[in-house]
Parts: sequence; C-alpha cells; structure tokens
Amino acid sequence: MDLKKRQSLLAYVNTLESNERNKLYKRANELRKRHMAHSTKPRERRGGFDDEGDSVVTVRRTPPLEEFVLKILEQEEAEPAVEPGITLRGVIVAVSKGRAEVWVDGETLDCVLAPDIMKRQQTDVTVGDDVIVHRGEATSTVRQVLPRRTALSRPDPDSGVQRAIVANVDVVVIVVSVGTPPLHPRIVDRFLIAVERGGAKPVLAVNKLDLLEGPELAEELAKIKPYEKIGVPIVRCSAQAGSGVDQLRMLLHGKTGVFVGHSGVGKSSLLNALRPELQLKTGGVSDGYGRGRHTTTSSSMLDLGDGTRLIDTPGVRAFGLWKIRREELPWYFPEFETVQCKFRDCAHLREPGCAVREAVDRGELSPIRYETYLGLLDSVSE
Repeated sequence: MDLKKRQSLLAYVNTLESNERNKLYKRANELRKRHMAHSTKPRERRGGFDDEGDSVVTVRRTPPLEEFVLKILEQEEAEPAVEPGITLRGVIVAVSKGRAEVWVDGETLDCVLAPDIMKRQQTDVTVGDDVIVHRGEATSTVRQVLPRRTALSRPDPDSGVQRAIVANVDVVVIVVSVGTPPLHPRIVDRFLIAVERGGAKPVLAVNKLDLLEGPELAEELAKIKPYEKIGVPIVRCSAQAGSGVDQLRMLLHGKTGVFVGHSGVGKSSLLNALRPELQLKTGGVSDGYGRGRHTTTSSSMLDLGDGTRLIDTPGVRAFGLWKIRREELPWYFPEFETVQCKFRDCAHLREPGCAVREAVDRGELSPIRYETYLGLLDSVSE
C-alpha cells in the first residue's frame, strides 16, 4: 500500500465516531491475534543461549495494530462489507468532513461516507446529490453517488480542481442588492455562464430596494437592463419590506433551487421571508467596505413544503469559472448573436468591421457585459 493511500485511509479513520472506531480496532485486534496464531514467519531470538553461550529469549515479531486496521479498510473498499441492513435512496442535505446528512423518506440520516467516496469528497459529494445509502443496525453509509442532472461548479481556489457547489437544482437564484453591498454586474455575468454550463435555469433577484429611492435607485436598476434584454427572469424585491417575495415564491414553486451571491446581499433574509419559521441567522454589512459578513458558513438544503426545496450557500467574494475554451465563450453572451459580424469566427476583439464592438460603441449592447467578455477572453484556454 503506497503512502498516499495509507494517509487517505487513516484520514477516514479520524472521521469515525468513537464507537465506530472502537469496533474497527476491535476487529483489527482479532485479526492480528489470528495472524500471530498461524504465522510461519521466523521468530526473533531474544532469549535462550546463543552460539557463544549468552542468554537470549525467542519472541515473535508482532505487526502494529494500525497495519490490520488499514488491511480491513482496504479490503472493505474493494469489497464493501455486507452488513445487516437495508439499501435506500436519498438526497444529501448537508456535508461535513467524511460525513453527510441525507434525507430518506422524510427522515434525516447522519451517514458516514464509504472510504472510496470520502477520498473524492471535495469533487464528488455536495448538497443536492442523489445517493444510495446502506442503513445498518449501528451505522448508515453513503455507498454510491448517482449521476447528476445539473450542477453549479467553480474551481476550488486551493486545489484548482473543479468543485460542485450544489447538484440537481432546477433554478439558481442569483441574489444582488442595491446600495450595500453594491450591485456588481460582473459577478452576475460569471454566475450566468456557470448556470448555463451546469444545465439549470437562472433567476436574478435584486434585493434591498427599500434602501434607495429616486435617482439613486434608478441608477442601480439601470445595471440590470442588459439581463432583461437577454431574457433572464428578474425579481425586484425587498426581504425587509416583503415586496417581490410572492413572485419569487411562484418562480420556485415545486422546484429545487439554490441562492447564491456576494456576502451580505440578503440570501438568508429572502429565505426567511419565503418561510418565516426557518429563522435562519442573518447578518449585516461590515463597516467601511460595503462587504457582507458571512452568516451562512456551509450549504444546506431546506424543505419549504409543496415540493419546493431551497439551498442556502455561503456568500462569495469572487466567483471563478472552470476551463472555458476561447471559441465557446461568445456562446454565453447571446446578445452578440443579435448583430452580424463580418467573420463567422470573429472573437469580437480587434477584428476590422466587428459588429459587436460597433454595437457597443453605439450603446446598443452593454459596455459592462462587453468588458466582462474581454476580461474572460484574456483568461480562457486556447
């Protein structure tokens, strides 16, 4: 067994509850006893008399208990143990290290992840995943993660691998606010691309309309006009005043949705407005910077009844996109198709006679959206 696999299995042991870990070590100890009883390996001489007449004693080398723990886990990984119990299908509603909470037939099960799944937890397990659970007498275990219908993903900032934020959602509600924190169209643009790539449908919720009025409000709302033109459903709302909540509820009825956006835009507040009894913790905006405080620290799924399930996610400072090829980037800006460029493969960068750039100059296409496009074009794969 190589070092990487040893470390992975030992990390799994550390996720077990004390009772489960004690049972595992008890099994390992029994296995070690049987091994020593039938071992044919030579003994180490530590007693009796050697060739020179010195006293020595002969003892058998005893492998450390940890080796038998790893042997059991390795075998179970290859051939999962058939523990008395039943096999069920459920959906993950929360994830922690080596574990997951799974809804099964109206009940929430606290499950451990099977060793092979735990090793891929960062990329293969997220809230919304449909899973197969083995419910034993003492422990419930996630044995299989089923294929996803949709996913919202981003590059992990630490490892650089693609990481799913949520899975199997129908609607992604991109929440922005006016005033504090200010409305940033570029993060909306990035979310829209990620939503389309993942197969879900977007909704843009513009929150905190009660905080501004007159010219200031009009200036902020002007930022969302490009999204109206490309057909993104927009809900103008205020979680505090309750406006727009019914429209949002209607768009989400009977669906599985997720709320995403910057910290402090009011994702949890909107969920509370949709279902007050949830009583989710909410926070304000930090002084001086107009940035939100993280009040939601991990993603979790909430059941609103009537077939509606919503996922609250932690706020983000920035949102990266996973490996977009240069030639596919224009597909995610559908307004570009409303003008006819001279060249079919036009990158809309410096080409002479580019109709997209001319439309931007005339104010027919959003300059902010075009700036987002240029920024992404500069960073995407060839």
